[in-house]
Amino acid sequence: MNKSKTIIAQILSFEPNETELRAELNSKTMDWDWFVIASSQLGVMTSAYCRLEQKGLLDLVPRDLNSYLSDITQINRNRNETLLRQVKELSVLFDAHNIPHVFIKGCALMVSGYFKDFGERLIGDIDVLVETSNLYKAEQLLLSVEYVSLKNSVFGKYKTHRHIPRLVHKDRLGAVEIHSKILRKKVSNLLDLQEILANRITINQVYVPDAKTNLDVLILNNQVNDFGYLLKFTNFKSCYDSLVLEQQHKNLTNSNYKTSKYHQVFYNLKALYFKNLAEDSSKLKTIIVNNFYKHINQNGIVKRIHTLIVKINIGLITSMSGLRLFVKSKHFRADVWNHKSEVIKLFMGDSKSEESN
Repeated sequence: MNKSKTIIAQILSFEPNETELRAELNSKTMDWDWFVIASSQLGVMTSAYCRLEQKGLLDLVPRDLNSYLSDITQINRNRNETLLRQVKELSVLFDAHNIPHVFIKGCALMVSGYFKDFGERLIGDIDVLVETSNLYKAEQLLLSVEYVSLKNSVFGKYKTHRHIPRLVHKDRLGAVEIHSKILRKKVSNLLDLQEILANRITINQVYVPDAKTNLDVLILNNQVNDFGYLLKFTNFKSCYDSLVLEQQHKNLTNSNYKTSKYHQVFYNLKALYFKNLAEDSSKLKTIIVNNFYKHINQNGIVKRIHTLIVKINIGLITSMSGLRLFVKSKHFRADVWNHKSEVIKLFMGDSKSEESN
């Protein structure tokens, strides 16, 4: 097993391992430069720093590095606090215009108070889920209060996607993604939109999912949207989110483990680095993962395959959806003609801007 990941997992863990971890971090072989690089690549640098503080181990961190990580974490803390104010503003706005909604992913976890420190979790966009019938209404509402849609591609305006193009505001920090669905493909009997909205809870005037739904969203987003199920790689950020949830809801792992094949693979991969709280964790089928997927992860093959799959999916979406729309929609044909240079770049393989979205 990759030792570097193992140490970071020990830092993130909620197991009582302070004594063993202190000896590990205090050894002459401890490479703190590596710690910064590895934890950053895994998306958990501020999480690891906060966990070191919570475990009383910051005295082991070199002074200059401690100062640097403290500054980075404070910047992230300030950013998250600003994002949460924006989330509350959006929730009040949607409520005033009778748009049933629920915030999901990172912001939902932060609003729900699962993290001891606002600086722990890195948050990208603000994700909010609404019914398909309210998608246009929600978009128009934000446009009416000076948000701007990032429709930067002729294809992007027409593609069927789980969320509409991002909306940004010149005086607001977070880009907003309004979702009508959470997953890139339909998964039977999981994440029912009506059920999520019906079971939502309100915290400080913000609608968020219940604990079970939060866990399902983070697992299925990792396994389906990020191809975790296909590629069998352990996502430390998602694992840490699940650990935080499990600390406050001890029954979650047991109730969710048998929910789907995606949940099972998530817990199998998580068990490589983190102790599972599931009663039947001893039965997890980790042998194949340990003896095969571990090695392709370490050799960087998974990352290359993931990049290739993303490119293939973009190509399929562009070509198949584009062809259908070209035949059916005169407005789309007009847009293609008006954006000839962009279309040529897409078919010549210059789709970097599309991938970034």
